[in-house]
Amino acid sequence: MSVNKEMKRVSTAMLQAMKERQEKISMLTSYDYSMAKMVDQAGVDVILIGDSAANVFAGYETTLPIT
Repeated sequence: MSVNKEMKRVSTAMLQAMKERQEKISMLTSYDYSMAKMVDQAGVDVILIGDSAANVFAGYETTLPIT
């Protein structure tokens, strides 16, 4: 069984309006596609893409190899 709910892109104007209404804004960091997909499906307002995984997980000195 799946739940089909319509997802809308969140703009900076929408975030500003949410802030003015004192609504809570959810934001999570995703280091790869599979995690970003799960976070998106969970309905999180903003997904921060973190490329520091190159340093932390892969051991590179810069983030360029996986950017």
